[in-house]
Formats: sequence, structure tokens, C-alpha cells
Amino acid sequence: MTRWALSQTVHKSIEQQASGIEAPELGSEDQLLAGAANFEAMCSECHAPPGRRQSVAARGMYPRPPELTHAAEEKSAGEIFWVIKHGIKASGMPAWGGSHSDEDMWAMTAFVEKLPDMSAAEYDRLLARAEGSGVGHHSGGGGTGHDGGRQTHELDATTGSSKGHDNAHGHGSRDGDHASAEDRVDSAAGQEDGHSH
Repeated sequence: MTRWALSQTVHKSIEQQASGIEAPELGSEDQLLAGAANFEAMCSECHAPPGRRQSVAARGMYPRPPELTHAAEEKSAGEIFWVIKHGIKASGMPAWGGSHSDEDMWAMTAFVEKLPDMSAAEYDRLLARAEGSGVGHHSGGGGTGHDGGRQTHELDATTGSSKGHDNAHGHGSRDGDHASAEDRVDSAAGQEDGHSH
């Protein structure tokens, strides 16, 4: 019962936090290539891509990171973007907004929206094309959103509230490194029921 109540609180809070976000046009070839490359580098260990299983570490997390095909079916693009950017506290979902640009996160959003219908072969083709095109993490990019002190938010999975933080030390780099552990926001709320976080 407690897990269900927390899950509902987190989902409602994400809806509220993302309600004012308008998505740009999504689904271009460049977005999908960058989104696939960045997903592989940043997300695939916890959220298994098509045709793969979650890593041993992800399977041992509590709460367990969800399968993201549900995110694309149940969440708006703005909600997916908000979670990627701000993370969800107390679950392992990092806030990528301190180390990546909005453009990077919209590309991952576009990619996540395509997951429900994507086969393992299609995923592998996207990755190969991304590498050949030099986009996303394959080009050493994907960490270009240095924020220089902009305000970021984290969602507290225990209360569903959002707290602002001055993120004056986002240290992402162009060579694909992500913010150090101290710079990442404690986040996430994956549910074993397979719903997005």
C-alpha cells in the first residue's frame, strides 16, 4: 500500500511539474540518432533497450528501474523530458540537466517515444548510424549543457514535492564524462510495476 501511494504521488507530481512544458517537434532523424546514442551511454544499464535485459546492478535496485516502453505510452513528451532533466530523488534516476543540454534531453525524449514499437534490430541500426554520423556520445558530445549556476529541480519520491537548487557546479564534459557523483542529484522512482519514473 505504501509503495502504491508513493508511486501515485510521484506520478502526480511529475504531471504537475511538467504541465507547462511545450515539446518542440520531435522525431527527426538527427534527434533519434542522438537520442539512441545518448540512451545507450546514459540509460541502457538501468532501462534495458530493445532485445536486452537490465544489468545485474539494475535488477538489484530498489525500486527497480522501469521498462521505458510504458513511459512512452503513458507519459507526455513534457513529462519524459522533465524526468530526464530533473531526475527523481530516492530512486537512482539521475538529473541529467546539470551535465546535458535541453537539446540532448529532447533527443532522448524523442527516442523514448519510439521505444514501444522498436525492435532490437532497429535499435542496433540506430546505434550504428549514430556512430557513423558522429552524433551523441559517439562524437564525444552529449555533455554540453553546462549550466553555469542555473536553477534545477529534483523530485522527492517520498513527498512528491519539487525542490529548486542552484546548480553552480555542473561539471559535464565534452568527452562523454558525466557530472561527478557529488554533482548528481539523488533521484528516481522506478516502480516494479513497470511504470515510468
